[in-house]
Amino acid sequence: MLGKLLKISLAALVLFLASDTLAENNMDPAPADWPSFEYKREPGQFKRRRNGMIDPTPDVVSLKYLPKDNYGFVDWSKSIREGLINPRDSILEGAARSETNEPAPDVVIKSKLDFMPDVLFPHSVHTVWLKCSICHPKIFKKKAGATPITMTGIWKGQFCGRCHDKVAFPTRNCFKCHSVPRQSTKTNTAP
Repeated sequence: MLGKLLKISLAALVLFLASDTLAENNMDPAPADWPSFEYKREPGQFKRRRNGMIDPTPDVVSLKYLPKDNYGFVDWSKSIREGLINPRDSILEGAARSETNEPAPDVVIKSKLDFMPDVLFPHSVHTVWLKCSICHPKIFKKKAGATPITMTGIWKGQFCGRCHDKVAFPTRNCFKCHSVPRQSTKTNTAP
């Protein structure tokens, strides 16, 4: 019995000495150090509690708690307005936007079909958390009307379809975008 206890004690001593070397390599802090422990997480690392232990709770808001639009998609603009989410500019700590998002004017996109209202593209809603370089000049040229946008292209995931029908509201309700009455180009001639 004494020999078995001696072997266990010796094994524990060896593990203790080996763990002293490992202590310098990202081990959790001792309980006495928990109050002063500040943990800054790098992308890909576990989320940790104030005491340094791994925190298994999700660090994101579940999408089921965010407001939805008429189609059941998350209404991201409303989520931001209501303070439910606060998007960061980067996943890297302290990284700031490399560009300033000057308030760009809304753009009216002329419909190619006479019976369809024009589209009002609201820049302000999109630049709340997207940098201009996300869309310009990769998807859209910076000059209004310079990109030949088509509904077929949008439905195939081009232009507005890069986000809409995926993470933003779907394109099934035409009048959500096509909301600006067309300006009549005909001249009224009274007899």
